[in-house]
Amino acid sequence: MAGRITIYLAGLFVAALGIALVILSAVGAGPWDAVAVGLNLHLGLTVGLWSILSQLLFTLLTFLIEKTRFRFESMVPIIIRGAFLDFWLYGVLRGADLASSPLLQWTSFAAGLLLIGAGLGAYMEAGFPKTPIDGLMVALSGRTGWSLSSARMLIEGSGAATAFLLGGPVALGTLITALFLGKIIQTVNAKMKTILQVQQYHELRP
Repeated sequence: MAGRITIYLAGLFVAALGIALVILSAVGAGPWDAVAVGLNLHLGLTVGLWSILSQLLFTLLTFLIEKTRFRFESMVPIIIRGAFLDFWLYGVLRGADLASSPLLQWTSFAAGLLLIGAGLGAYMEAGFPKTPIDGLMVALSGRTGWSLSSARMLIEGSGAATAFLLGGPVALGTLITALFLGKIIQTVNAKMKTILQVQQYHELRP
């Protein structure tokens, strides 16, 4: 149990760092992070708080797709991740200029994208509540038979369109995130499944 809690929190912590790096790279935030940034620019509040509020929508959509109870517990990880995101953006990385050169921008973006995918792919296997967007991704995959990658691409594409309408930081990085984040998540998730299965096997051995 302690190991799974560690994986869960570490995954969200790493993912939040990745999101912060992508936002600060200024080459285009992830679609739904761009929505949060756009809302922050127009209405104030922190990016992390807008991330929490905007993802209430995904909880509702998951409820409609799965036709089960409203999953209030899915807000737990997004509250944790939102707090971690504000910790990175307004604390550790406050004042960091990651857009001073194209090389630094794209290095920060690439590192951030990999960290987001690794963090989300890992925490999803901990067996605790998933963030609303990840819960929706799993629900879509289960309902339609699509891969996690395809479901994520649809969700991220919708976010890009919404962010554009809000005037959020939509650029080439947003497109790259929409196309490849799901693949990174799926790859890390598959490896994490194997690691946890092996760990469980050894724990059950007499």
